[in-house]
Amino acid sequence: MRIGIDASNIKSDGGIVHLFELLNNLDIKSFKIEKIIIWGDFTTLNKIQDNKKFHKIYTDILSKSSIKRIFWQFFFLPHYLVKQKCDIFFVLGGVFFRKKIKTVSIFQNILPFIKEDIKRYSFIDKCKLFIQKKIYINTFKESDGIIFLSKFSKKILKKNLNLKNKVTKIIPHGVSSIFKFKKKNITNKKIRLIYVSKLDIYKNQLDIILALFSLKKSFNIKLSLIGAHDEKNKKFLDIKIKELNLENDIKIYGKVDYGKLPSIYHNHDIKIYASKSETFGLTMLEAMKSGLPVLAIKHEISKEILKNAGFYCRNSSKEIKNKLIQILSDKKTLNKKILIGKKIAEQYNWKSTSKSTFKFLEKING
Repeated sequence: MRIGIDASNIKSDGGIVHLFELLNNLDIKSFKIEKIIIWGDFTTLNKIQDNKKFHKIYTDILSKSSIKRIFWQFFFLPHYLVKQKCDIFFVLGGVFFRKKIKTVSIFQNILPFIKEDIKRYSFIDKCKLFIQKKIYINTFKESDGIIFLSKFSKKILKKNLNLKNKVTKIIPHGVSSIFKFKKKNITNKKIRLIYVSKLDIYKNQLDIILALFSLKKSFNIKLSLIGAHDEKNKKFLDIKIKELNLENDIKIYGKVDYGKLPSIYHNHDIKIYASKSETFGLTMLEAMKSGLPVLAIKHEISKEILKNAGFYCRNSSKEIKNKLIQILSDKKTLNKKILIGKKIAEQYNWKSTSKSTFKFLEKING
């Protein structure tokens, strides 16, 4: 079996982690794999370990322009798949245009399907999301197999596409072994919050900032925002932080190296998860495996991942504030949920995810 993988449009931290963990944890001897050909940019492909059965084809120029990438995906990629004698095409970014061989796609970007969050964007951004949604639906419609990361993501796509005759499978992310449990001694003298996610409207960083502003009168509380961002979203939050005089309390660190995340988690006390438009929620599991409790917006996806280990609140700065006060006033429940979270996170591992994924590819290939 020769597998082609298009990683040229994998940009999110979760998508990149998914790709290199799938390949780096692959027990290739367990499958009849002749070659895996991966197209992507230098940053993405260099995270994948060298293997004589991995053929990495660098397309770095494509990462600089979405127009060039779409042109390449439409006109050149189908030809390259045939030229490389690929038996099956594995689509990680939800986009392909011309079907030449059997294809398996992963549903990773759910935002274009969530009307509640789309309403918050500008007209131009709404148009972009609408186009994305149409492209994704076409991709999944033409795919021979579809992989979902959660029950929630399958439910959302099912509302937009008839899956009755589709071969599908739910394969959740794993949690890397680099994340180690460290017992926390959370006191009210200094509370360090962490939110690992890109800066964007639907991630609701502003609500957390406003909650922290309200708590500053009663608690010594700090917030770290970690994740990729564009200048527009960062500038907006920088202005709000300055207006509220929180420059010494909130730090925006941008994207950090994945290998540094375990020590970063260990230097914080509570993980915040304030988004509802997610197909999974890997950072919740990584935080729990590291020993952090998680406060999340109450939603289907957070409840599916966290179960009874999570603390939940509604999506508003007032609700976040009140829930944080409740968490800090009941240390017994806090410590109990930390241990429950550890057990839940330990059920997820990348070796199992990789094995299930390539078994599915093998099944579709026939």
